[in-house]
Amino acid sequence: MEDKNRMPSPIPLLIATVLYLGLTLILRLTRDDIIIQQGIRFYRTLNNAVLIVGAPVTAGFLVHFLLNWSKQQKHKRAQDEETAKQQAALEEEALEKERHREILSVSKKMDAMRLKEVLSTYEAGAWIRLARPIAKIRMQLDIMDEYQEKLVHLLENNGADSLSNTNEVLDQVEQYLCKNVRKVLNYMDVADEDNERDVEQVSLRLAACHEEGQKLLQQVQEFLFALAEFLNKQGDDDNSMDMLNIYKSTILSSIQND
Repeated sequence: MEDKNRMPSPIPLLIATVLYLGLTLILRLTRDDIIIQQGIRFYRTLNNAVLIVGAPVTAGFLVHFLLNWSKQQKHKRAQDEETAKQQAALEEEALEKERHREILSVSKKMDAMRLKEVLSTYEAGAWIRLARPIAKIRMQLDIMDEYQEKLVHLLENNGADSLSNTNEVLDQVEQYLCKNVRKVLNYMDVADEDNERDVEQVSLRLAACHEEGQKLLQQVQEFLFALAEFLNKQGDDDNSMDMLNIYKSTILSSIQND
């Protein structure tokens, strides 16, 4: 099918332009001979005829060339932009895969914030039918963040630098929760969201992850209350430190016996 937007061939105009320039040159070189043989009036008439016919043709060729060049540049820019968009999309896809790989890496400390971003993506994307249980898992990570902030606030307000090792306990709990979430995400990556059996299996794993997370969060909350009780009774002869150590041991046993 012929392209209606295709520019006409410049060859005819180019030939006409060459002829015009050639005739103009010939007239200049033979001016004296023509005037002697045919007269000045004949020469002027011939010269004007060549000018009247040739000048528009030459101008037309120039306009054609400029339009064609402009169209080619526009087309090239469009192609470059499209290529750049495709390249950017490929790079973003590769970067997203790398981010996903790093998030689930077993060789590095897991980032709860980035895990929550992945959960949000699944929650609103392919696994939207399981959005509610996924949201519950994500909220547990939010609660864990709040508990860590409360611990820092509690220790700073009471100048309890000697208890800074309790931060490590909560960090270990957070990492344990993250690893449980990673297990579910790995299964979601290989499961088929359109297969009922796969969906059921993912749902069961989400429920198990949530149940275990709730138990740990309950222990962490009790640990924070025990810590507050210990700080309130500093200097008193009581067993609050013993209770604090019991809660700490309970938490560590829960995450180390996995």
